[in-house]
Amino acid sequence: MGVESDRLKKIRNIIEQGVNPYPSKAKRTHSCQDVDSDFNQIAKTKKCVTLAGRLVLLRVHGKACFANLEDFSGRFQFFLNQDDLGKKDYNFFIDNIDIGDFLQIKGRLFQTKKGENTLRIENYSLLSKSLLPLPEKWHGLSNIETRFRQRYLDLISNPKVRKIFTVRSKIIKLIREFFDQRHFLEVETPILQTLAGGAAAKPFVTHHQALNTELYLRIAPELYLKRLIIGGIERVYEIARCFRNEGIDRTHNPEFTQIEFYQAYADYNDLMILTEKLIVFLLKNLGFPDLKAEYQGKVIDFNPPYPRLDFRQAIIKETKIDIDKYKKIEDLILQVKPLGIKIDKTWGRGKILDELYKEFVLSKIIQPTFIINHPLELSPLAKKFPDRPDYVERFQLLVYGMEMCNAFSELNDPLDQELRFEDQKKLREKGDEEAQSGGKDFVTALKYGMPPTAGEGIGIDRLVNILTNTQNIREVILFPILKPKK
Repeated sequence: MGVESDRLKKIRNIIEQGVNPYPSKAKRTHSCQDVDSDFNQIAKTKKCVTLAGRLVLLRVHGKACFANLEDFSGRFQFFLNQDDLGKKDYNFFIDNIDIGDFLQIKGRLFQTKKGENTLRIENYSLLSKSLLPLPEKWHGLSNIETRFRQRYLDLISNPKVRKIFTVRSKIIKLIREFFDQRHFLEVETPILQTLAGGAAAKPFVTHHQALNTELYLRIAPELYLKRLIIGGIERVYEIARCFRNEGIDRTHNPEFTQIEFYQAYADYNDLMILTEKLIVFLLKNLGFPDLKAEYQGKVIDFNPPYPRLDFRQAIIKETKIDIDKYKKIEDLILQVKPLGIKIDKTWGRGKILDELYKEFVLSKIIQPTFIINHPLELSPLAKKFPDRPDYVERFQLLVYGMEMCNAFSELNDPLDQELRFEDQKKLREKGDEEAQSGGKDFVTALKYGMPPTAGEGIGIDRLVNILTNTQNIREVILFPILKPKK
């Protein structure tokens, strides 16, 4: 008889004895962690304690047994025997309860002869009967996708995974605290948008039946958040779910979380300082007093200030190519091709420069470093340098070969913005699916006036990767996108 059919037989037996295997209500007075950490104080009172959780370990010794109950806070041992429960209730437990079942247990605390903190059970209730057994050798699974497809089993079997998502939740709370303390207003902007703007990425497309129009899942909240700056909200942020129709790898998932924030009367230099303060705030509150975190065998030192490396100088250092000498795309291609970069015919000059940067600069940088002053073609929403018009006031923070954030002094000249959107339109017409969309509505909003403003986006998933020492972005997303099973 299979395990599931055996447990179905037990359910029928439970029901025949007048017990509901799936009651709607439970209660508990303490968590497992509560009774473990305050054991002596609670035990002195000799009061009854009620716990609720999943049975994860059972050792039967004739007319008595030891077992472990687990809830979100941890595990706690309990003891039950026939003398305390009576023959009927004890046999019901032995005959019908399995590892994986949820129980409510009530009793008093004591210590075993070996000094183990234990709850001696006076009565118990079945809260939920499990039909499938928990995996016995879950940690030995070689197929990592199985863990992601059945995350619930991963969480049951691996306390480290639960800790990752507890840390993730704390990071998001701390980010909110940091910006709330500085009088930023948290807002929500549309996920369904009529134009996919705010970043260079291929969007997901859907269709709205009632309006008979195409809509896009947002690739970034930027254009809406800047409308709020125009509307007079001088400091604003959103913790945003974003969607990009791109490949899946160690640092990319089509659905991801980022914080975007905008501050009026600031420039990109101000945000570099603010970013350093945010990271220091996070690490100090997450238990890194020396501001150093181990990641993939390297010690990452987050003590500010972080080095600032000019984009052009970084390319020169790693490839010996001075991009200022090759303004025409044809000339740039001749320089880049010998380096092994395969250039698509739809690429513009900016896309080639970006690939050059990702291939030869990004992977070399381990310690926190600001890459600053990007080429204009890469940054259609950023403000130019007055004395260096081919470059913009932009930075990215790099850690261990990953882009952690992207920020710039925002372009607030509506006429310049209009021209740049036209250039992006030409790239889309040429076939570049990642070229940005802007739209007349945003330009119209700019025409009403936007003060000097700086904005930034930080990838929360990658940040959690670094601070939990996990390599793959799917380790820090509860339910990452996976190819459906056939």
